[in-house]
Amino acid sequence: PEIDFSPIKYDEDVLWDQYGDRRETLLEKSDRIYKFLTEYVRTRPEKEIAIVCHSAYLFTLLNAVMDIEEEELRSWFLTSEVRSLQMTFIN
Repeated sequence: PEIDFSPIKYDEDVLWDQYGDRRETLLEKSDRIYKFLTEYVRTRPEKEIAIVCHSAYLFTLLNAVMDIEEEELRSWFLTSEVRSLQMTFIN
């Protein structure tokens, strides 16, 4: 499969410079993930999307942003771990 990187706005990590010496807060990270889901993932025409990222991002996604009941899905991701889930957006 081909990967289209054209939607990526920056070649460099702009968040690194934005936060400087501090880490983003849980609220900032949750807001960023929520925007990613609602402004990007939700608008994609594809039915299957792979999200590849850091385990802390996925942990926040499944514990602070989404309403996930399955404890197995909410646990910390191991290195290179793959999980599959189905998202439904409700207006």
